[in-house]
Amino acid sequence: MNPHAREFQYTSEAESKEAPAGDGITAQAAPIDGAIWSASPTIPSDVPDRVQSEPPIGAGRGRQRGRSSLRGIGRKNQSRQGRGVSPQSKKVSAYAVDCEMIEVYMQDGKVQQAVVSIGVVDESMEVILYARVRKPANSVVVNDTFVRTAGGLTADYDKGLSIFSARDLIQRLVQDGATLVGWQIDNDLKALGVDKVVPVDQIVDLTRQFVTTNGHKCKLIEAYRTVFRRNFPAHNAGDDAKVTMELYHYWNEAAKGQIVKIDLNFYCINWHYFKLGSIGMSRGDVLWKFLRPRTNDRDVVIEEDDGKNAYKLKFRLKADRDAYVLLVKRRLEDNKIFPHGKPVRVAGGRGTEMDFGHFRSHVYDVVR
Repeated sequence: MNPHAREFQYTSEAESKEAPAGDGITAQAAPIDGAIWSASPTIPSDVPDRVQSEPPIGAGRGRQRGRSSLRGIGRKNQSRQGRGVSPQSKKVSAYAVDCEMIEVYMQDGKVQQAVVSIGVVDESMEVILYARVRKPANSVVVNDTFVRTAGGLTADYDKGLSIFSARDLIQRLVQDGATLVGWQIDNDLKALGVDKVVPVDQIVDLTRQFVTTNGHKCKLIEAYRTVFRRNFPAHNAGDDAKVTMELYHYWNEAAKGQIVKIDLNFYCINWHYFKLGSIGMSRGDVLWKFLRPRTNDRDVVIEEDDGKNAYKLKFRLKADRDAYVLLVKRRLEDNKIFPHGKPVRVAGGRGTEMDFGHFRSHVYDVVR
């Protein structure tokens, strides 16, 4: 799983594929408090009792770092007998698979995804494999920003297992009849080179089982945080595989295979009504000097700019929007730009607007 984050994401929710419809159950995120210059109404949301009370699957189990392991292959039935697993559960085993990828330029002139780390976790939350994977020989790295900044991998991509070793493990699991579970797992299987050999009925893509209120896809960390009400160290292949397996257990057992609706919002701020004649600056200068998010806010904000009037930012967390608002407020105050009057309720009370003389801000929330 590797979306290769850019400085800002220029995609909108409408561009994402809709997930299958279903009644399902709903998991709601706990609100995150934060200061903002205007009171922005939030949508009340409480996590259902069954989500709050359910202990995280595999809690307390450690994770081996710094080495790879192929334990458990060929002896999974034997190991599970001692754990009191029913005969029915031994018929089909499930393994969560996650990969981190970079973009490389191949000798044939093509740019492709190359796996640089892989994590495989079984149903008992045991890490079967976590290892670095060597990039293709004689390939040139084009984009590795995501794995370096979010995954914490060093830029030495010539170390680790060969892709053939990782591929062989996945193929053996499939031959044994195992179910492969993942988050956007199609991308992982394609990068591993096994997408053509894994039967569809042995794949569970959880992005189709955990969707937003309006049926859109969400991120792994958003689903996990909403269901279990805690964060996790994201974008490490081993840890991502473990939390994917936790969500699989929740979907398979607590949700009984139903689609789980994740209650999420976009926390938006729209800058508009630009009147810059008296300030002596262009619109582009104002965006750059005052209104741009921080560079390290990549992957937490979606930027939409019509190039004329509206400059909209959509944050996945209210705390991230609040932090951005305080940053902009400090920039404006340093340049003697202050709000005119108090915030005004707009859009039927669903948002607030503030006039800064040279432009206005509209703060509001959107159900995803």
